[in-house]
Amino acid sequence: MSADSSPPSPSEETPPASAIPSPELSRLWFALDRRAWSYLVVIPAHPGSPALDAAQALMEAGSPYPEPPLRLVDATGIEPAGAPRMVLEVRRRVEQGERVIVVIDSLLTHPASLPLALAADTALLVVTLGETDFGSARKTLELVGEDRFAGSVTFPRPTKKQKRADAAKKKKP
Repeated sequence: MSADSSPPSPSEETPPASAIPSPELSRLWFALDRRAWSYLVVIPAHPGSPALDAAQALMEAGSPYPEPPLRLVDATGIEPAGAPRMVLEVRRRVEQGERVIVVIDSLLTHPASLPLALAADTALLVVTLGETDFGSARKTLELVGEDRFAGSVTFPRPTKKQKRADAAKKKKP
């Protein structure tokens, strides 16, 4: 098995070596670990759900366990032609012994992400309390297959101040 010595692209991250996750994150990590996955996809139940935040939290939770190596791939905004190539790239990394967490867009508004979801070993649904409607969550489960989901994580509704801060971050180059 050969190792990829290339540095991660801007849309990929590796976990920090010394992070100590919270007990909640640790429990989530171990609950997901029972599924024996190598390729996990994080799917927002509706557009605007903090799926990337959820994936970064998983990276933090997995950081104390360096084997197998863990990688985060942000596949939000992927074009239809790019999804099959991304699936092949993720499978290559898995064959090299890595665990890969892939973040995608809501399948309701960005169906080009569906091949990434269907190729994964397991999925995690991201729900924002007070914003995600039951129909969107149900439709997402149906598109991927309920049995493919390990579970879901919930996030509180962002405050107006948080929304402004997030919007300001996106505007900075």
